Amino acid sequence: MGFSGRYNFTNMARYGNYTEKTYRNNFQEPFDFLSFNKEVILDACSGDRIIAFDPSYIPKSGKKTDHLGTFWSGVSGKALRGLEIGGFAVVDIKNNTAMSLEAVQTPSVKELKKEGKTLVNHYASLVIERKEVLESLSKYLVVDGYFAKKNYINSITEETNLHIISKMRKDANLYYLYQGEKTGKKGRPKVKDGKIDMTNINKERFKLVFEDKNVKVYQVLAYSILLKRKVKLAYVEFWNGGKYTGKYAVLFSTDLSLSGERIYLYYKSRFQIEFLFRDAKQFAGLTQVQARSKEKLHFHFNISLTSVSTAKAIYYLPLETQQQTSFSMSDIKTLHLNKIIADRIFSNLGLDHSSKKIDQIYWDALWIGKIAS
Repeated sequence: MGFSGRYNFTNMARYGNYTEKTYRNNFQEPFDFLSFNKEVILDACSGDRIIAFDPSYIPKSGKKTDHLGTFWSGVSGKALRGLEIGGFAVVDIKNNTAMSLEAVQTPSVKELKKEGKTLVNHYASLVIERKEVLESLSKYLVVDGYFAKKNYINSITEETNLHIISKMRKDANLYYLYQGEKTGKKGRPKVKDGKIDMTNINKERFKLVFEDKNVKVYQVLAYSILLKRKVKLAYVEFWNGGKYTGKYAVLFSTDLSLSGERIYLYYKSRFQIEFLFRDAKQFAGLTQVQARSKEKLHFHFNISLTSVSTAKAIYYLPLETQQQTSFSMSDIKTLHLNKIIADRIFSNLGLDHSSKKIDQIYWDALWIGKIAS
């Protein structure tokens, strides 16, 4: 938390009590981040939670790094050479923040081909392998539109008790569900009852369930041709100054009983995982990995993300809702760096903290440089 500079083994030796080799060797040791973070989440977060999953690109050069390949970078808008992690996080809906569960490094496309797997198969297998922990935290897995694929959706819903919330293309092939009486004839009962025109939905069949100055959310049960299944749709219209902008989003859930308002809220909250990645990259050295082996990489990625979550659990989540402003990892790093310096000075001068005046000076020193709230 109090590091100044890069998060690598050399800097750890400068700040810590061990040699660079000791830190390097200990990053090789396994640690159950998934179980540890689960306990932090259960202790610190509210009961209203969703699970978010999102891949994140990590720049990395060299030729000997495990799982080095070409991965999509959302920031650059193109595929770049480096590494990728698949990040699992729990989003606390009440406190509107994400807590890391585990980050798993993605094998390169060449490595996946050798195993006879696709990237989508790999992402689905990560969920299935961790289903017991994920199911104990929430029954909803929220992912972006890339994962709105039949193989991904069906493999997870068949192998786990999780429901998926995601986003469809604006021109998705969807049909209203047939609500009429059964004919009594042989064969499969009628399911579809007219194609949904996404640019002009039938508002007699769609139900308005939520609105504010920015959006209107409608819901309906529908049949997806792509997914070959019934889904609950949340059709979101975007408004500005009381006028419809013409922009809309098509969200869905495999839980047919979930309201459209909740689908919209959960999908919107999924973006908190991006802030988790951002804070880990800017303030906890997520992209400054010095290691090359998959074990050390796994430890580095997870200790970086876990440190951000732990900071939230200590400094942010215990606050009452009305006291919570935006979470600032920058302030927490300032606090800990100042503490390192202040502890050294006060120790060398032999200053006694039992004196209220000296103790007040100490605590004032810790918050020098804090961002104004």
